[in-house]
Amino acid sequence: MAKPLVIRPYEPADREGAIALVEQLNRYEDAISGDRATSHEAIEACLESDIAVERDGHGTIYVAEDNCKIIGMMALRLDAPVPYLRREVARVCWISELVVDKEARGTGVGRALVQEGERWARRAGAGRMMIGAIVGNDRALAAYEAYGFKPSIIELAKNLSHGGAKR
Repeated sequence: MAKPLVIRPYEPADREGAIALVEQLNRYEDAISGDRATSHEAIEACLESDIAVERDGHGTIYVAEDNCKIIGMMALRLDAPVPYLRREVARVCWISELVVDKEARGTGVGRALVQEGERWARRAGAGRMMIGAIVGNDRALAAYEAYGFKPSIIELAKNLSHGGAKR
């Protein structure tokens, strides 16, 4: 009998599934931006960075499990309140990673992860939740807007190294 979708905190036993998802994310985004690190070492470093934020008490990681398989992952980072925002939104929770297995995209897994992230952020005292998407990732932008996110800031980048992005 198939088990229903479960959103739960990341556990060390989820490592390989999480690494596979981060690899999917980085390869997908690299095809768009040309600047994502795709080596196994870089993928592991991404996950380790998320784990370190959680260990330091400034974030958490959730996974989506379907029939005993990790099919989604979300990492959250809670920033200290910033003085330039109104008090009610000054504490920001960032979704630093959100990825759903390519076979499960469009099935509500991302929405379920974000909803759990919103509950965590509220409990942690956040007044605002933020997520970024690389330019050209129109599918992610459409999903995030469907989840209730609205454009807030525009970030601009300038590569200072000689071997920069394709664009």
